[in-house]
Amino acid sequence: MVGHLVESALLAHGLKSISDEKLMRTWPHDDAAIAWMEKGRLITGGIEKFCAFRRKASDYGRINYYNYDSCMTDGWSGALTASGTMRACEALGLPLAVTCGMGGLMEGQEPEECHDLQALAESPVSLLAAAPKDMFDLGRTVRAMKAAGITILGYESDVCDGYIFAGEPVSLSGRWAGEVPAGRRLFLRGIRSKYRIPDRGLLRQAYEYGKGRKREGIHFHPAVNEKLDELTAGRSSRIQYDALADNITWAEELIHILREIK
Repeated sequence: MVGHLVESALLAHGLKSISDEKLMRTWPHDDAAIAWMEKGRLITGGIEKFCAFRRKASDYGRINYYNYDSCMTDGWSGALTASGTMRACEALGLPLAVTCGMGGLMEGQEPEECHDLQALAESPVSLLAAAPKDMFDLGRTVRAMKAAGITILGYESDVCDGYIFAGEPVSLSGRWAGEVPAGRRLFLRGIRSKYRIPDRGLLRQAYEYGKGRKREGIHFHPAVNEKLDELTAGRSSRIQYDALADNITWAEELIHILREIK
């Protein structure tokens, strides 16, 4: 049995130039349980089953840790964000949720305004990610997590320096040394520098585009990803897709270690 769930929001709304056909052809984890919601029911499955949902996903919203229960009661359908996947893990008794880019804090925001940070502080489920997304203040985000008692462990590194763009390095709680999923624990596997996009001006363009779309009632983060995909000729989508696959590989290792301990 799979011991983790993979978030569906990025796969459903954030990888504009990666087709269903490519996902089904290249997805490297046949038994990885992707999680989403249909008509108030939590659904988990592999890539082929998910792609049937993905074809309709543009009509659906995004479900997080705090609207999960009401969406279930009201019979909603939607993709799960990182925090929503943590809530689904709680429902199934699983210890680990897997995402790629996670939430964080913008200037002036408080921790309670970020679903991912709040879920990490409250949930017994761990989260595995690449990094907070680049539009967030990385230093402030990491400091807020540490202040909330969240342990942040990096894969082969004790610093984080951005997501798909390079930024200033920020010290984490430490470098992963065999620790397993537990409450208030975040695992970060940063994207390698050689795969990063060097021109941060593209991020500013995508950020402004996302703000404009948000004023029109469109979800901010998918809009930013859509613009980055366009500006980079699909490179940003490929980077995130590959990073998610790497994160699932690490998740499988963590679950194996956890089972060996038990």
